[in-house]
Amino acid sequence: MLITPLNIVDHIRQRLPELKRSERQVAEMVLTDPQKVLGQSITALAQTAMVSEATVVRFCRSVGCGGFPDFKLRLAECQARGGTPFVSQDVAPDDDLPAVARKIFSSAAAALNDAAGTLDAGAIARAVDLLADASSILCIGMGASAVVAADAAHKFLRLGMAAQASADPMIVQMLAVNLGSQQGILLAVSNTGRTLALIELAQAARAQGVPVIAITAPGSPLAAIATVAIGTDPVEDAEIYTPMASRLIHLAIIDVLSTGTALRIGAAARRHLAKVKSALAGTRAGRPAAPSGKGRSRPR
Repeated sequence: MLITPLNIVDHIRQRLPELKRSERQVAEMVLTDPQKVLGQSITALAQTAMVSEATVVRFCRSVGCGGFPDFKLRLAECQARGGTPFVSQDVAPDDDLPAVARKIFSSAAAALNDAAGTLDAGAIARAVDLLADASSILCIGMGASAVVAADAAHKFLRLGMAAQASADPMIVQMLAVNLGSQQGILLAVSNTGRTLALIELAQAARAQGVPVIAITAPGSPLAAIATVAIGTDPVEDAEIYTPMASRLIHLAIIDVLSTGTALRIGAAARRHLAKVKSALAGTRAGRPAAPSGKGRSRPR
């Protein structure tokens, strides 16, 4: 079930290529003049877009609304909200720091909300099945995606799995060669799915019979190569001030995959995680004592 997006205009803009032609006619009317659409009845909107009233209803449901009244409510909320939280906005060069912080957090929240509503549960389930049965996992990403790959390796290591990541292309190539003999999995992360080095590594892995899980843009070259592609549309443009909300979405997907894998493995994963936590307990400083008369410090 699609979660109703908090910013319906942003959501329509992102979903536009996926809509049927007649529904796109309605979408374009909304994107061109949302304020005008707010004042129209379903009949008037259908006539303006040159479609049937049933098409308008289908459009509303396609973008996550229960029907035309619900769509009008979401559109009104979006128009009234302006610069308040949860509206995805680009940072302008003359914004002060409070505005920058507000816009970055708002953009990230809107992107995560939309991604949650369009996540392919079937692809997630297939990826978890592959990961849970893998003897080793190689997590790869280039540029900003390298930190996501490193986080993935960290998450799976905590579950007792043989997971590793490297940002060195030469090391990654050597590690990838070993996957075939280890019944391993290649987990590739790419915002665009068009990074040549990543595509070549995925192709080499598939040639060895190694399954490839890709967290990437749907319809991209990397998605086409992957055994399982978890599609996430890039939410940023090329402007230098735009926040990297896609990276947060990818990190959230890694959490979904690692948690799903832990549940699939069961007690063994829980036991290993407990051992890891115990081993790391001595690396942290003790908690400060509570102020006198306001409680006691925890025993060490």
